[in-house]
Amino acid sequence: MKASMILACLLGSVAALPQLESIIQRAPPAPFSDFTNNLVFYPDRNYTSWKVIYPRTLQLPDGSHLLSWENYPPEPPQANFPIYKSVDGGATWSEFSSVSDQVNGWGLRYQPNFYLLEEEFGGYPDGTILIGGASVPADLSEAYLDLYASTDGGLNWEFVSHMVYGAGPETTGNGNDAVWEPFFLMYEGEFVCFFSDQRDENHAQKLAHITTKDLKTWSEPVDDVASSAYEDRPGMTTVAHIESTNQFIITYEVCATNEGCEGYYKVSSSPLTFASIQGRGEKIVSSNGGHTTGGSPYVIWTPNKKKNDGSGIIIMDGASREQLFVNEDSADPAGWIEVDVGQWAAHSRCIEVIDNNGTEKLMLSNAGQMQEGFDNYVVVGVVDVPYDALD
Repeated sequence: MKASMILACLLGSVAALPQLESIIQRAPPAPFSDFTNNLVFYPDRNYTSWKVIYPRTLQLPDGSHLLSWENYPPEPPQANFPIYKSVDGGATWSEFSSVSDQVNGWGLRYQPNFYLLEEEFGGYPDGTILIGGASVPADLSEAYLDLYASTDGGLNWEFVSHMVYGAGPETTGNGNDAVWEPFFLMYEGEFVCFFSDQRDENHAQKLAHITTKDLKTWSEPVDDVASSAYEDRPGMTTVAHIESTNQFIITYEVCATNEGCEGYYKVSSSPLTFASIQGRGEKIVSSNGGHTTGGSPYVIWTPNKKKNDGSGIIIMDGASREQLFVNEDSADPAGWIEVDVGQWAAHSRCIEVIDNNGTEKLMLSNAGQMQEGFDNYVVVGVVDVPYDALD
């Protein structure tokens, strides 16, 4: 949307955040510069539910960036995943394409997640972009987690496979056979899909994964996190490879009765064996503030450019804090340090280390909170990778 159209929507919205008008009126940041809370998309006032939420970014080999999110315009037409593109380091974005349901007649509704193939796999060449998410009809009666692919940089998309089916209803009510939140990883010649699973009658929700060698046929699910307390709801898996130690870290929220949602993690020698670590895992608590992440944590790992010993930095965030949580490769529970980078907190805020015209930076994308009264919109920031926090 153009700035004038966005501002008109803002002035008619009593719930608009006070910072938004100044964000709309300021000039776009310089290409390949640092900035925070750069407005990408403000939904029309007739948008429903959360309006927008759950953003994801992906940098392509040519240096450009794709951005998608959950999008809630009125239906019909069916819900889809919008694809926006930036060619100047996230300073400006334009509508590029969309991913639409091609097989179910339901729409693509929840939790888009990107993955870039770095080698030929499943009949697709390296450089293929994959996106997965929940295809759900408007009445939320059932769901597939479906996989789509693009071989032309995200302009056109084709259906690849059904990964997981949930007989529904696709809501968070305990006992409903719902499936959510795909997250992807390549490991030892297999493509792994982690997801949240409500289909086990012994658990309100648990975390599981499935694998494939051809992107078409998928294994039976294997548990990753399953609580002994039925009403516990672990959800929203993200996984990162700590390359310096060859360990894998999984982060997730646990929503529990009378406790709200908090971020937890486990570390394992394989991304397929997190279930061998019993219990909820370690709660994420900062050592320099005593704060927790809240729900929807997101984790990445990157080599530490300030050191020459092969070590790296674990970077995590969550819905309740603007600050990032960083740690050394050991993932010591007492080692989490909060770092303020000036980007607003959000539900499932995405973080990605990028090559910003030759300089390594951190891209953050926000699309608001999953709470009543929030006037959600999509913003992006580019900041320094917080290596110095570990000095």
